[in-house]
Amino acid sequence: MNALNHETSAVVRAEEVSRIYQVGTRQVAALQGVSLSIAPGRVVALRGRSGSGKTTLLNCIGGLDRPTSGRVWLEGREISRLSERQRVALRRHRIGFVFQSHTLLPTYSAWENVDLMLRLAGVKRRTRQERVRQVLALVGLSRWMDHRPAELSGGQQQRVAIARALATRPALILADEPTGELDSATGQQILALFRHIADHEDTTIVIATHDLAVDAFADEIYLLQDGLVMSGLS
Repeated sequence: MNALNHETSAVVRAEEVSRIYQVGTRQVAALQGVSLSIAPGRVVALRGRSGSGKTTLLNCIGGLDRPTSGRVWLEGREISRLSERQRVALRRHRIGFVFQSHTLLPTYSAWENVDLMLRLAGVKRRTRQERVRQVLALVGLSRWMDHRPAELSGGQQQRVAIARALATRPALILADEPTGELDSATGQQILALFRHIADHEDTTIVIATHDLAVDAFADEIYLLQDGLVMSGLS
């Protein structure tokens, strides 16, 4: 599904994105001319084995990496050519990230982990308090907001990470193997939560995963192999 949809309403557009890494004396093509278009409020799965290019594609979409060639747009703004400072500002305000290992600050409570993201975005204290309470309730953690990560289950920690990603009301959440360290039942709950967020928060969610369970929750599925989009399903 490499034909590009040029709809101006797309939250994310990638056009012929390639990423080549220099490994010693050889070049490794992590992405090879990937194009896609993602509409608002969709849950999109990037599926493939390790090394297929799905994490590299997430990083290019999220401004964590630059394509070697090709272009990426977020909400109509080309981000693949922004300066590092501009990309940092974009990530703080318009993109949320969820990773496999949660990356929560261990000495901070659930509340403080979410609040930190809003503080970094420059949100005023009163507004922060209201939003933290709101997103922790959304992910089902109102009773655990004062608990630190070590006092929470793996699924609860991932819910804190999702609340943190959602706190600034981003247009886009990028999730890299979000169920990778969870049992199958908890993983299903996390995927259902992503579905709920997309449907009720007007947030687009892109999930890189090898978990076949994502198929039941995604609007579109892109299958990647060797840096190429082999097919797209919807």
